[in-house]
Amino acid sequence: MNKPARMLLELPGADEIDELARSTPELNVRKFEYDMKGANADLDYTPCKGRIIIVVMGEKGTVLIEPESSGKWSLPSGFINTYEKVEESVTRIAKETCGVTLRSRQLIAMFDVIRHFKEVTIKRLYIVYSAITDDSDLGGSERARFMTDIPDDLELDEMDRAAIENCEGK
Repeated sequence: MNKPARMLLELPGADEIDELARSTPELNVRKFEYDMKGANADLDYTPCKGRIIIVVMGEKGTVLIEPESSGKWSLPSGFINTYEKVEESVTRIAKETCGVTLRSRQLIAMFDVIRHFKEVTIKRLYIVYSAITDDSDLGGSERARFMTDIPDDLELDEMDRAAIENCEGK
């Protein structure tokens, strides 16, 4: 793979990572690396400190987001704003993406993700949380659905599958 010479790093600050490691000594860190087939990177977004993936579970099942252009279902996720703490972003993202309030949340894993585009490589930390909601509806979110069972043939990407596996039994 021909890797671009330029790399963008999007990670929480060292003090935040240290705090996450201290508070969760059993933290599982997995590495994912993708060749984006020479595509141009979409760099038209506000700088961030990485991304959150949330496995939200409730009385009616696990929340998944309906496919948009990709045709794949996904877990609720979003960017960690540069001005907010990681835990704050989990609450915000759950509300924005699926319309739920969280009763509890637990850090489960971190994914070290590298994507090689035509002109740049982007390294981003994905922080995975398992969360519980008492909400029985999804606050008017048209894209989100509770699923009682997640079928094996459901088209989730490998990071979402890994996040769900990490949350099972927790």
